[in-house]
Parts: sequence; structure tokens; C-alpha cells
Amino acid sequence: MRVRAVVFPGARRRRLSVADQRTDEGFFSARDGVRLFWHTERAPDPVGHVALVHGYAEHLGRHAEIMRALVEGRYTVHLLDCRGHGQSGGKRVHVDRFDEYISDLEVFLARVKEQAGAIPMFLLGHSHGALIAARYLLDRPDAVRGVVLASPYFRLKLQVSPLKILAGKLLSRVLPSLPMRNELKAEQLTRDVRIQNATRADPLYQQIATPRWYTESSAAQETVLRRATEFITPFLLLFGAADAVADPAGGREFFEHATSKDKQYKQYDGLLHELFHEPERDLVFRDVVGWLDERARGASTRVAGTR
Repeated sequence: MRVRAVVFPGARRRRLSVADQRTDEGFFSARDGVRLFWHTERAPDPVGHVALVHGYAEHLGRHAEIMRALVEGRYTVHLLDCRGHGQSGGKRVHVDRFDEYISDLEVFLARVKEQAGAIPMFLLGHSHGALIAARYLLDRPDAVRGVVLASPYFRLKLQVSPLKILAGKLLSRVLPSLPMRNELKAEQLTRDVRIQNATRADPLYQQIATPRWYTESSAAQETVLRRATEFITPFLLLFGAADAVADPAGGREFFEHATSKDKQYKQYDGLLHELFHEPERDLVFRDVVGWLDERARGASTRVAGTR
């Protein structure tokens, strides 16, 4: 089964020749038996390995462009379809406990580490994937050389009716896996019209979440912000100033309280939630690769907040 990485028009532009890259993909079993889909793009003579975790409702195929930018920068990229997403098994956009995501990531990173060996390993999380990454690293700060948190879902900015929030909390107890349609629109994610249309037509993109997914993710958000002072892993935190889905203020709060000696915050004026799909994405790609390069090729003790 091939990764669906050509849903987006721009994904074709950076395809490397067969001689320049090696592709592999398949399934592995989570600790509870759920089958999880993965995809790897190997760079020639890599300077680092990057494990990428996608966001809510989407799948790894939507990250073809950042994947190829990383490969061009000599990073081997390993992508995971989270349980209940993409080609992975499990109820759609549902977990009984947030720890299921943490366990899956731990197993996935162990597989990546086997391939990386002594080569530096990094984690990149987008949106809900950044929440998973941050929660994971709170208890395992040395698991990777550093982490990129792109539009982290640490606090919701999207306006959801109070009635729906209350219903979600109540249903989490009695009907935890009931599919509930979300209020997210493609134009809230990116200003690129082609990608908006591709998102609407994507059969793997979900328009639902379950009550238990909501309450477990909300609890994880509270934990990450409450324990931010314990976060010591080197990190780059990226946000679009016009993000209407995840609240940049939540990301800034996390950044200010995190005690990592190597942390950087960058905000892009006018950009929406999906930084890797915005018209200015090449700039974002350069920032990500540049940050990784500093840490893959040498030590950095930088603390900076930029716009």
C-alpha cells in the first residue's frame, strides 16, 4: 500500500530521483495490537533522522512537502499515521486514553532509533502531533536531540459553542466513541486555495472527533502547560500569528515557562495554522532545516524569541 502523498499539487514539485532517495513503508503493531502505518524517506548520507507526527484529523501523506525539504537537507524522515488516522487502524479520531498516543510514539521512536544509530534523532510535531510530542518529552527529555513544535495545539482558539463543549464532556462518560462532526473549515487552515480544495477532496481527512478524544486531549493540554517548567528538551516553536485553530498565546506561555537552555520561538505574521501548507512555506522549511542543522552538526545553547 503506497502512501497518499500526492493529494496536494505542490507535493509533486520536489520529487527527488530514484537515485537520490529510498522509500519504505508498512505497518507495525502497537502494544495493544492496533496496526499503525509508517512511511520513511531516506536521505543519502544523512546528517540526522526526523520523526514526524501529524495533526488532528489528517494523515502523514499531507506532509509530503516538508518531508521532501528535509530529505533535500540530508535528513531521513520517518512519518507515522496516528491511531484512528490515515491508514492506521483504530476507531477514527478516538482514544480511550491519551497515553495510547504516547505509547505508540514510544514504539515508533524505538524503531527510528534502530535505524538512526549514532546519527542525531529529532522529533517534529504539527498541531495535535506537537501536543503528543511535548507530552511525551516531559517524561523522556533525552529521547531526541531536539523537537520542532509547529502550531502546537496547547490551547484551542477555534470558537466552539459552550453547549457542544458541555455535551462532549458528558458524552465522554456515557458514549465516549460517538463520532461528532467538527467545525473546522479548510480555509481556516491555509490561505493556499489549491490545498484548501485538496483537503476537502481528501478521503483520508476526517471531519469528526469523539467525546473521549476531546476530553483526553484537553487534559493533555492542561498537563503540558502546567508542567512547562519541567520541559528541558531543546525545541523550536513555530506559530502563525493569524492562527485561528491553535492559540499562539498558549504556545507563547509554554515557551516562556519551559526551562530548556536551548529554545527558540518564531512567529510568522499573517500565516494560518498549517505553516507547512501556507504560500510562504518555503521560508518555514528553511527555518526548520536551519534549526536542525545547528543541532545536528554542533551544540547550541540558544534562547531566542523572534518574529
